[in-house]
Amino acid sequence: MPTTETKKARPGALQKRDWVLAARKLLIKRGISNVKIEPLAKAMAVTTGSFYWHFTDRPELHDALLQDWYDTNTAPLFDAVKAAGPDPRRQYLGFFGVWVLERDFDPRYDQAIRDWARTAKKVADVLREVDQRRIDLLKQIFENFGYAGLDAEMRARVTYYHQVGYYAMHVKEPHERRLELAPYYSDILTGHSWMHVLNSVDEIEAGMSGGALFKDEWTTSNLVPNADRQDKGAKALGRTPEARRTESAP
Repeated sequence: MPTTETKKARPGALQKRDWVLAARKLLIKRGISNVKIEPLAKAMAVTTGSFYWHFTDRPELHDALLQDWYDTNTAPLFDAVKAAGPDPRRQYLGFFGVWVLERDFDPRYDQAIRDWARTAKKVADVLREVDQRRIDLLKQIFENFGYAGLDAEMRARVTYYHQVGYYAMHVKEPHERRLELAPYYSDILTGHSWMHVLNSVDEIEAGMSGGALFKDEWTTSNLVPNADRQDKGAKALGRTPEARRTESAP
C-alpha cells in the first residue's frame, strides 16, 4: 500500500482532517479505547478504505490526534501571549482568555488526553512536556510582572495546577461569574490588583480577547508587597494584623 505522502486527495472524498476531527469527537465522548477504524468509518458513513487512503494504521491516527490536540489546545496560549506584546497584564489576560473564553481551547479535550495518558507512556510523555511548556509560559509572564526564580515558578505552578484542578473537579459556573471572579484570582496569583481597573465583565472579556488598554506602563514598582496586601485585606475586614495578634495573645 502506498504511503500517505504519495497519495493525492480524491475530489469530494473525506480529507485527513475529517478523520482527525471525528477521532477527536470520539476520544472526548468515549475515550481512546473506542477510537478505532471501523467505528469511525461507520460514524462517517464510509468504508475503512477511506481511512487507509490517509493513514497507514491506527497508531498514525493517534499521532495525528496528539498533534491536533497541541495545535488546538496549546498553540493558542502561545499565540495569545505573543499577540499581547510586552505588557504582562495583557499577556496574563491573553493567556486566561484562551482558558476562560474557551474559543480556542476545549477543556474536555485536555481531560480526554489526560485520561489517555494513564494507559499510554508515549502520551504521558507528550502530556508532561506540554504541561511544562505551558507552565514555563506562565513563568515568563510572572517574570515580566517582576518576579524572579522560585517566586515566578511557584506562581506559575499554582496558577496552572489551580486551572487543571478546576477542570478535573468539573466545576460548573456561569460564564459571567467566571469573568466576575477573574480580578480576585488575579489579586492572589499576580500579587497586584491591576485587573480591577476593568470595571465590568464586558471589559474583562474584551481584555481577554486582546482589547485591554492600560493608561500606564507596567513597572516592577507596581507590585504591592505581601505585607501591604495583608494589611489592606485585614483593614477591609475591620481587623488589622496588630489587632489579630492582640486577639490571639494569651
